[in-house]
Amino acid sequence: MAKTDDSLGKAEDEELPVKPFNKKKVLIFVLPIIIVIGLAVSFITVFTRSKNSDSNAEYNIITSDGAEGGKVTVFYSLPELAAHLRSSTGKALTAKLKLSIELSAVEDIKTVEALLPRINDTLLAHITELTPEEISGSDGLYNLKEELLFRINLLTDPVKVSNLNFKSFDIQ
Repeated sequence: MAKTDDSLGKAEDEELPVKPFNKKKVLIFVLPIIIVIGLAVSFITVFTRSKNSDSNAEYNIITSDGAEGGKVTVFYSLPELAAHLRSSTGKALTAKLKLSIELSAVEDIKTVEALLPRINDTLLAHITELTPEEISGSDGLYNLKEELLFRINLLTDPVKVSNLNFKSFDIQ
């Protein structure tokens, strides 16, 4: 019986020869899998992207049925504006505005988007010249709204912006 134990001990001590790690086989099998996954992800990304993904344009279209075939109102959201207000006290105050404008046709959105840098520049230039006292209260906000609407209509001359709405207005 002792001999069988020795033979078992020798069998346990003897290890099977381990083959060295072959880098070529790994490259042959793993590299094509990585390439296929990369191509699949890039195709999905390219073909599922919407046409207007570069612009963060938000707009809502409301139609009302009438005798003349219906009236269309488009609410187009302008990007948020933040401007420092003029202050005589030396305290820096910032006005943050979220605005939406009302258009009468969906086609007008392209014109507004093309003029958006000019619109933002004009609005910021006007807001930075205001003091907190000039825009405090309902009269001040109404005057600001009318002035901004007038300036937007000057820039988008063939397109008529019928109204300007404050989504939020905050002075910090």
